[in-house]
Amino acid sequence: MLISSLPQVHEEELLMEMIEHPLVEAVRYNTGMDSAFSPKETLARILEFSTPKAKPLYVDLKGMQLRVAEWAAPPFGAIILNHKIKVNLPAKVVFRGDDTCELKEIVGGNRIYVNPAPKFPVGKGQAINILSKNLEIAEFFTENDYAYIKAAVSCGIDKFMLSFVESADYIKEFEKIAASCGLNKFELVLKIESQAGVDFVRKADKRLFKKFPIMSARDDLMIQIGGLKMMEALKTIIEKDKNAICASRIFLGLEHGEVTFADICDLRLMQILGYKRFMFSDGISRKHFREAIEFWEKYMAA
Repeated sequence: MLISSLPQVHEEELLMEMIEHPLVEAVRYNTGMDSAFSPKETLARILEFSTPKAKPLYVDLKGMQLRVAEWAAPPFGAIILNHKIKVNLPAKVVFRGDDTCELKEIVGGNRIYVNPAPKFPVGKGQAINILSKNLEIAEFFTENDYAYIKAAVSCGIDKFMLSFVESADYIKEFEKIAASCGLNKFELVLKIESQAGVDFVRKADKRLFKKFPIMSARDDLMIQIGGLKMMEALKTIIEKDKNAICASRIFLGLEHGEVTFADICDLRLMQILGYKRFMFSDGISRKHFREAIEFWEKYMAA
């Protein structure tokens, strides 16, 4: 099974190309992206294309994932987060592109100051990782999450993904919100993106994952735990859920030109571990979909 991450909905040509491709069995919309439309209209526009093609739509909620709330270009402004946090310093902040800085100060819970400054301006909606053993995030969901849950239910969507799952309480909070919107039956994919998430999977009863399937969200997971721990984490996840989804870091060579032998070995290794369901990342889907799906077709036919 292959899931493709959709672009912004105003990119209709690429949106339609992904949805219509016969090898794409489902699509995922990342609610962390900015949209020209309200959450309800955003999802409704996707459904106009996905429903006739019988392609399931997953609404990916950001939840406890840390993201930038406003554009910032330090030192001419603080980096403002979507959540209030507590963390004992020193701690590291990793921006996209593996740009790493030291977290120096936190003001008001969500204004952070780093050194050195990020190499590039930090965009609104951009995900960041704070590496520390004692990071605390104040709340499970943001206003944007609530808006998208309500919009999804009103559009008849019952499939969701949930970022940075690390506890049963997080899942229960989603269930409460869904129930308040009149949704009691749904599919919720648990994205595992941290060591705490891997530990949660390891300790949980397998029966939990019959109801809530797991995703190895390898991009943030790799940043959080490092490459040396990835194999153990990936094994833990697939052993607990034989239908777990392997997401991101697929065909990374396309970011520099073409699919590499390392990319092929990575995909084959994931299959050997037992992964049968895969998802292209935002970057590969938006920037390199045509090359990625063409190589995917050749690989599966080989």
